[in-house]
Amino acid sequence: MSEPVAVAQVNELEPESAIRIPADRCGATEDIALVRAEDGTFYAISDLCTHAEVSLSEGFVEGSLIECPGHGSQFCLRNGHPQMPPANVPVRTYPVEVRGDQVWLTPVPNPVEP
Repeated sequence: MSEPVAVAQVNELEPESAIRIPADRCGATEDIALVRAEDGTFYAISDLCTHAEVSLSEGFVEGSLIECPGHGSQFCLRNGHPQMPPANVPVRTYPVEVRGDQVWLTPVPNPVEP
């Protein structure tokens, strides 16, 4: 398993916001959307919507969901499952943790939940 990588400062993201973490910066095989939910919890998911390959980090965060700015698909930040069509395939999620004032990402996806 790959080691966690510091990818952001906690204060870089306000609640209900997201930023893109390039794959080459974190060691992942794809770009990652680092998202801070409404309650302040951080999540990491694949940056590309599974419906139309639009950047989710440019989407809208509401509660524990992120909405694709392309066609309105919504994904659960906890497990990556689509909550609103047209997407019907989940996005990958990644382990993320806060250590002090830094957000750390493990660049290996979590197992897909049913």
